[in-house]
Amino acid sequence: MTRSKAKQLTTITHSSPSTEHTSHTSSRPSSLSSLGSSPSPPRTRTHTRNISDSTDSTDNAHTAMSTNSKVARVDQPSASKPPFLTAGELTPEALRAWEMGCTQFFLHKDVKDMEMVKKVAWGMQEPVIQDWYSNNQARLDALTFKDYMTEVRDYWLPSGWADTVCRKMLASTQGQRPFHEWAVDFQGRNTLLRGTTSHLVDANILYHLEAHMNPDLAVDYQAEQISETDLHKWIEKVRLLDERRLRYLVRQREVVETALRADRARTGGDKKLTAGTRFNLKQGQSATSSTASSKPFTRLPALTDNGRQLLRDNDGCFKCQEPFAGHTSSNCPKGFPDGSAYKTLTAATISARKSKKSNGVIASIDVDGENTVAVVMPSAVLGDSTDSEECVAPLQTPHLRWDCLVTGPAVSSPMRISALIDHGSSLVLIDEALTRKLGLHVRQLPKPVPITLAVSQKTKTKLGPVAIHQTFLFFA
Repeated sequence: MTRSKAKQLTTITHSSPSTEHTSHTSSRPSSLSSLGSSPSPPRTRTHTRNISDSTDSTDNAHTAMSTNSKVARVDQPSASKPPFLTAGELTPEALRAWEMGCTQFFLHKDVKDMEMVKKVAWGMQEPVIQDWYSNNQARLDALTFKDYMTEVRDYWLPSGWADTVCRKMLASTQGQRPFHEWAVDFQGRNTLLRGTTSHLVDANILYHLEAHMNPDLAVDYQAEQISETDLHKWIEKVRLLDERRLRYLVRQREVVETALRADRARTGGDKKLTAGTRFNLKQGQSATSSTASSKPFTRLPALTDNGRQLLRDNDGCFKCQEPFAGHTSSNCPKGFPDGSAYKTLTAATISARKSKKSNGVIASIDVDGENTVAVVMPSAVLGDSTDSEECVAPLQTPHLRWDCLVTGPAVSSPMRISALIDHGSSLVLIDEALTRKLGLHVRQLPKPVPITLAVSQKTKTKLGPVAIHQTFLFFA
């Protein structure tokens, strides 16, 4: 290298702000640092292969390119063009992407082994890396591309970068991601470690994926007892198990959403009122009636002590001033009445309302024919009491039922049933008609189960076939 050439390079190194702020130059100074500084005006490289003087605007633009891009990225217009690694912080991922782009370029252009480095090395656009390559160009051009990439990683990546990548890999778990997506991402990170002692072999990758898969998938995996040792075939078998798990989650979510939509459609009619409608209802008027009516609203006079006492004695409301209203003024749905058509409340009015109310037709009520007889036990009083007594429990108690949703192979949507959950039986019984409707598989018991009815001591029954199926219950 000539003396004038060295002087120009020294000027560039001390004038570039990116060189002063690069973490690598502080710990690993380049060979340019051994050259003396020059008091000449700042100069910059305007082309990757030629050094020339430039104006201040060109210098500022080059500096902005180096400092504004925080992380270097790869830019390659096509596979037949050499890739560019933009100025910025170097990462293992960026170097790996640039290496793959260079490999594609070599294949398309059929570049000879000893010419690979010189064809692509200037594509690294970080000024300090270009200066490093320029000072060592003869030695670096003589290397193979693989050895060149090894030296770039050793020189420009932080020390211990391979251990950092390996620790992040070993800390990763599947979580809720699809298994195949997680496995591909894990293997992609492992490619960053090729050529290092931290690179994992296929057996270690398999052990990690097996130990850190989703807990629900792990249950199915253990039941399946997969003994495959080839990593690619093993991942494919586990992927099929995971897709089955994901399909089940989708079906379960659809069932719950269907039930929720049906419940909202049944009970959510009153919840869709607008704010204006709710305000008008609170005032005792609907939105349509308030807009359609143009009559002025006449305010009622204050309640007298007699009227207030009549309403208090007859379950009345002080707001709508109706006897037997069944509500109070705080939750009155009618609001204040119009004073122009209101009639003063008197004792005669109360009597007429009470007589009209008592003459109503009594509706028929269906009485459940099923009665439950509880146990009858003697007194639990201790001692020699002379009085004899028995404590008799109620003869009838209501059944404790659970309204729930069930599904089966023969139904496309959940069915609502009422399940008896306080029957006291050691067996879980299901109606035969419901079994057929759900499409449950009926299987013969290996041994009949004798049962005795609670109301009879003479009749014994043996259970034959039984319905077995995995039925899902959802709270209604």
